[in-house]
Amino acid sequence: MIRTVALLAALLCSFLASGSAQAQTESLTSQQPSQPLKLLMVLWRGETDAERGFLDQLQQQVPLEVTRINAQQDRSQLARELWSLAPNFDQFDLLYSFGTTASVMTKSVNRERAPQLYSMVHNPAAAGLEPATPTSPPLTGSTDAIPARQQLNVARQLFDIKRIGLLFNSREQNSRIQLEELELLCQEMGIKLVILRVAPNSQSLENHLARLRASSVDIDTLYLPNDSYIISQSKQIMAAVQHPPYRAIGTHETFVRDGALLAVAPDFEAMGRNLARLLLELQADGFRSHLPPITVEQQRIIYNDTTRQRLKVQIPDTLAGKLVAIP
Repeated sequence: MIRTVALLAALLCSFLASGSAQAQTESLTSQQPSQPLKLLMVLWRGETDAERGFLDQLQQQVPLEVTRINAQQDRSQLARELWSLAPNFDQFDLLYSFGTTASVMTKSVNRERAPQLYSMVHNPAAAGLEPATPTSPPLTGSTDAIPARQQLNVARQLFDIKRIGLLFNSREQNSRIQLEELELLCQEMGIKLVILRVAPNSQSLENHLARLRASSVDIDTLYLPNDSYIISQSKQIMAAVQHPPYRAIGTHETFVRDGALLAVAPDFEAMGRNLARLLLELQADGFRSHLPPITVEQQRIIYNDTTRQRLKVQIPDTLAGKLVAIP
């Protein structure tokens, strides 16, 4: 009897030890890092606050393996780099693209081999950035569009606008969309619209800036659209209108930091973080869902206080407490 009890006790200890070892093995296995999320990031003008917010949010939750393409605003360079990687697109979990030009080109080269997430596209539908069929890989992202009506409504509470000049990048589809919007709006509001056509890799911008420096453009307000080329030339543009009596209003924080009076602009970092959350939602469903693009939820009315004082612009009571000053 004693031998039987001892034998049963030994068997029980062996079973418990085996169970403990198995539980330890399972615990160790569960602690092993998951496979990294493989991203191809197609950047049009280098890393912006949108990418910084996007990556920071993702890195807090999943391991990442990131490959980058920086087009440096050169379509030919972007095409070469995209086509060189195209045979390996199916090795990426997702393609990220910034802006309209890079996103449209990425879609064209991708040919539905991998899901695509675009960032800061003004009008995705007009740019053709939608899944071709219900069974196509996900194609969605974020739109940074803030209506021109909102920009002008805020600006007209600060000063009169009779003649507005638009720096228009004729090579950018995104700019054409904004031009059409502004044409209709100016006609409705009784504002004369003067189009200043510019294009990368030409003298057109410098020619117009020379006219602006000389105060020879018959406008009272300069409108700076949400366009990567125009944004990249912000310092040069604002240097040209520092002394002439033009009031520059923009669609991006960069313009205001460089000296524009006013902008109603999205928070790029917040947009990037929201886009990361959208990506995690797609990943959780195995990249099968077709989710709508996210829109601007956090927008700010910002102004350059130095410029405001130089132009002697007063903030009315209707806007008190709604504007954020940048020194």
